[in-house]
Amino acid sequence: MQWLTALVLSLPLVGVYAIFAIGIVLIYRASKVLNLAHGVMATAPAYALFQFDAWGLPLAAGLPLAIAAGGLLGWVVERVFVRPFRDQGPTSQTVGTVVVLGLGIALMARVWGTSSVTGVTVFPADGLIPVGTSNLRYGELGLFATMLAIFAALTALFKFTDLGLLMRGSAENPRAAALMGVNPQRLTAVTWVIGGALAGIAGILLSAITVLEPYTLPLQALPGFLAALIGGLESVTGALVGATIVGIIVGLVPFLPVFGSVQGSAQLFLAVLGLAVMAARGDRHAGMEA
Repeated sequence: MQWLTALVLSLPLVGVYAIFAIGIVLIYRASKVLNLAHGVMATAPAYALFQFDAWGLPLAAGLPLAIAAGGLLGWVVERVFVRPFRDQGPTSQTVGTVVVLGLGIALMARVWGTSSVTGVTVFPADGLIPVGTSNLRYGELGLFATMLAIFAALTALFKFTDLGLLMRGSAENPRAAALMGVNPQRLTAVTWVIGGALAGIAGILLSAITVLEPYTLPLQALPGFLAALIGGLESVTGALVGATIVGIIVGLVPFLPVFGSVQGSAQLFLAVLGLAVMAARGDRHAGMEA
């Protein structure tokens, strides 16, 4: 019964890791860049919503604006810090996202300070659902439900819309897409906007059930990278599978005998899992196709 409870309580972890991983995968598919600034792209919109709320802006107006700010940040990162280094290869482009990571954390700490604050609540804050001896908050369930809605919407986008088909084709063969009159750079920018918006959604919902702080919240995206690696860096479906694995591990490890009581045991398990996946795959990064 204890293990079953732990699995249910892992649902919010699966949700947030999946949203992070899906955004990471979308950006990687479009530009072959591992966006190490993803955590900053999640934290900045959460702070934006926090600021909107402080100014008295209603949630119905502030939430879309904050998510749009995440999309705008994704566009800026691609346009200013990634695209200029395209001719130098993916490594240089990835270094550009590292610059954004450091610069973004420094700016957020400068503007909002380094103290932890409570993020803006999106779902009802007082709702609790008993799960064994613990409780699930509505915000946690809302995060998981949001992930399912995002996954369904993106699956429909890529399989049933012209834009989705163009984005997939451009990511797989930019030269062929250009010969057919498609602008690969424009589609790449659109993908970064979507990735930034997804990061913003994850950051906003996560800050509402944890804390908002410029140094720790950006690091919450790290398990999303592992989830994307496990599922395949070019697969949205794989991102969901990888996030499920990572979320369950983080949720169950504390209940293991001996190891569960050791601080950092979950992170150790994830590190070992990541090394095992990289060793098994070698240079192969692609997994299941969405």
